[in-house]
Amino acid sequence: MTNSGRILASSASDAGDDGPFDSAVSDAGRVTVSAAGRVRVTLAAHPTVLGTFPQYKIEGVECLPGSADALLGTDDENLGGFLRTMSFCEA
Repeated sequence: MTNSGRILASSASDAGDDGPFDSAVSDAGRVTVSAAGRVRVTLAAHPTVLGTFPQYKIEGVECLPGSADALLGTDDENLGGFLRTMSFCEA
């Protein structure tokens, strides 16, 4: 989740330990808090795809504090894992 309450989600296609893999990161909705402290989660009827990642299985998305960057973590099974950043979060 971003500082503004946007919910970021990763999704992946996984054919087995040797791939092939494909994944995407989407804006899946929003979390808001009312003045009374009531939390509301609103999921997007049609999530907006922010990026696609052929050949990678992204399983973790984390917004870096004070940055517009999200840290994306992959678990590509027998092919290893990777970390990369993308500007999916607000600064």
